[in-house]
Amino acid sequence: MTTETRNSLLSYRDQFPILATSTYLINNSLGAMPRSVHNALDDYATLWETEGVAAWHDWLPMVQEVGDLLGRLIGAPSGSVLMHHSVSSTLAIVASCFDWKPPRNKVIHSSNEFPTVDYFWNAWQRYGARVQRIEAEDRHIFPLEQVLEAIDDETLLVSVSHVLYRSSQIVDVEAITRRAHEVGAYVLVDAYQSVGSMPIDVAAWDIDFLTGGSVKWLCGGSGAGYLYVRPDLITKLEPAACGWISHEDPFAFTPAPIEYAPGITRFLGGTPAMPGFYAAREGYRIIEEVGLQAILSNSLQLTRPILDWALDRDFTLRTPTDDSRRGGHVTIDLPRCKEISDRLLEKRFFHDYRPGSGIRISPHFFNTAGEVQAILDEIDSLLAS
Repeated sequence: MTTETRNSLLSYRDQFPILATSTYLINNSLGAMPRSVHNALDDYATLWETEGVAAWHDWLPMVQEVGDLLGRLIGAPSGSVLMHHSVSSTLAIVASCFDWKPPRNKVIHSSNEFPTVDYFWNAWQRYGARVQRIEAEDRHIFPLEQVLEAIDDETLLVSVSHVLYRSSQIVDVEAITRRAHEVGAYVLVDAYQSVGSMPIDVAAWDIDFLTGGSVKWLCGGSGAGYLYVRPDLITKLEPAACGWISHEDPFAFTPAPIEYAPGITRFLGGTPAMPGFYAAREGYRIIEEVGLQAILSNSLQLTRPILDWALDRDFTLRTPTDDSRRGGHVTIDLPRCKEISDRLLEKRFFHDYRPGSGIRISPHFFNTAGEVQAILDEIDSLLAS
């Protein structure tokens, strides 16, 4: 990365107020809030205050506008991404598109998934899903070969994370998609731990669905999940988890059965949570402006010293050292790990701790090499005390 590019990234620091009062290295858990969110939420409140019900004329188009903005960050065409509340809601919407009748009623996921995914598919068995949970020998390493072997003619859907939340391992989504499509199965990717930290191209991957949220690398806050649906599937699928805005003419208020909207809004459901979308848009705009390739290059540069530091001290490193296999955070298991984590937080070195894995450190484009070195020096000091 050139000095000019690095200086360009650091010019954004003033837009993130928390950087002035802390060493903020936990962007894979809760990204720093852009200063502009204050004005964005004030715009929302002012529109509601002054226009009342007429505000919907601005709000409903904005759901698609923000979805399209997110779509540009994942290589998705306009009209194929829709904003939602959370990954939990998008999982339910996708699952409700299928009848789950045997023999093609198998869903495959690994034990490496975030608990939301694990909980959801376990519960969906009551609706006929036959869940095959592939047990990883190591919770930090994705069992790719076992997943590929499990995909067969009875598989309806494979649910997989792009980046593992514990270890930051990048999963070979393309290999899974190729195998799934060979047998006519769908692929649902949870990209919560990757969108906003690296370039993504859903078209090149040829995946069917992608979901995630804005809390992490997108610096968009909570209450702003999203769902991508492959364009040729949009009119073929009819989600049972629908609502009044899923209708082709929602303000006609006609009785059932529903006449689905012809586009992506059939996957929207009920009344959208607009404040979250106002906040998320601010983060998305900055990420798009900065550029995902620059963000990735900077991430690789800032995480390398963390890896070297851990290896030099013979700490347990949960994260791949290969740049092509590593997401944006580094997970290290230290002696007295929970204690060290608590003391770091007291000193406003923001990171997080995951039992059984260690501490996670995740610099973003606005962080400096000095901040990374500062948390490593502080850990050394705490371990020596």
